[in-house]
Amino acid sequence: MPRRPTSDEATRAARFFLESFIVKTDSQDHILPKNDTFSPFSGFCRVFPQFAKKKDGGSATDGVSRAAFNKICLEYFEEGMRKPARNGNPGALEANLAQQRRHFLRGRWRDPGVASDVSALAGVWSGMAPDHVAASAALLEDFARWKPGPAGRGGERQSRKRGGSDDESDESEGGGGEYGVDQ
Repeated sequence: MPRRPTSDEATRAARFFLESFIVKTDSQDHILPKNDTFSPFSGFCRVFPQFAKKKDGGSATDGVSRAAFNKICLEYFEEGMRKPARNGNPGALEANLAQQRRHFLRGRWRDPGVASDVSALAGVWSGMAPDHVAASAALLEDFARWKPGPAGRGGERQSRKRGGSDDESDESEGGGGEYGVDQ
């Protein structure tokens, strides 16, 4: 028996979701997990379950599957491999999921705490049903707390000064020797 094709309406909903709630960036430090709690497909299932396939967590028989959704994501983002962080997985907040490795590069979730994202979301939400607006607002609030960890090349870079530091006055005020411990 042949597979049921994905409906055109479900494919349009997937593209609308990607274009509305995820921002393309130029930085490879912005990554999205491919398959996880904070993945684009997981968010799609929470906001538009009627367009996601039943076997993948949705409620539609002719909806978008996880694999099909990830193929659509590849039209918008690059795929990359990242090594898991030493102390956990950069794609999950839970510490025991270190097997997750694939990510979409150069994309980030819209943040309801950023003014430019809020103005873009206001335009999107004005044309959506109230239940979808509530679901997407809750999704973005939850996903705003996820930040990629220091795995491979990813994560925000922190600069460290080496050798002679301009912060020697801080050491003398604290009085605690080289590492802040009295000797």
